[in-house]
Amino acid sequence: MRVHLFDMDSLESRGMIVADDHHRWEYRDVANEHLVRTTSGLPLRAVLACLSSFNIVYDIVED
Repeated sequence: MRVHLFDMDSLESRGMIVADDHHRWEYRDVANEHLVRTTSGLPLRAVLACLSSFNIVYDIVED
């Protein structure tokens, strides 16, 4: 599964999250270090729930 991240105002790409079937996930091409530091290690559902506080919306793409 891939989660494409976009800026809430401009809809410009802000990177993505790549997740596997074993509840492991990682950021790819995400430049916001505060987002990465704050959310790394959290379950994916928790990360998705707090993305709006970072002014980010997302689109889930199932593989």
